[in-house]
Amino acid sequence: MLENLAMPTHEELILRFGRADDPEIDARRQHILSFLLQGLKARELTIGWVEGELTEARASVRRVLAIRGLTPSKDDDARIEACADVETLHRWHSQAVTAARVSDALA
Repeated sequence: MLENLAMPTHEELILRFGRADDPEIDARRQHILSFLLQGLKARELTIGWVEGELTEARASVRRVLAIRGLTPSKDDDARIEACADVETLHRWHSQAVTAARVSDALA
């Protein structure tokens, strides 16, 4: 699976596409390097945004539970932390508003 392969670092790309003696080859390599680095930056920004959204969604579930006086067990808290689906976290948040127990909120 390609999605599990590590992305090359900036230094690896510089080594791979470093300067050449021929100006035409050098220009082509620099263009490729620029393109690859833009893709890496966009991917890093996307990953950061998704992680930030997940972190905030987890925190909001925990806040609502705390405000309602519901204390999640270690297993419940681990389940909240392990959840990587924003829609599920939003559903849990909505359910936590009226849930009588933590298990009801995380159903």
